[in-house]
Amino acid sequence: MSEPPRALESVWEWQLQGRCRALPAHIFFPDDHRGQALREREEKAKRVCRGCPVLVTCREHALQLPERFGVWGAMTARERSRARRAQTDSRGA
Repeated sequence: MSEPPRALESVWEWQLQGRCRALPAHIFFPDDHRGQALREREEKAKRVCRGCPVLVTCREHALQLPERFGVWGAMTARERSRARRAQTDSRGA
């Protein structure tokens, strides 16, 4: 017997507990920054993430979806891309 599908809302409700909810999106999606300014903005976002109650859930979401932009679960888009490649490489080895 199959289970009924979960409501879409329940898939995303963890985001309501995120520390990022009370902060401007540009902290986590710094599209107009480059070089040192970008790294500083990413580190600021990561500090917020590190104290977040949904850090692990957020990171898993971003790695599985995959989210291509911004800081999610204290990981930048570059870090998530590397983590996904490493996971794929380890499966193929």
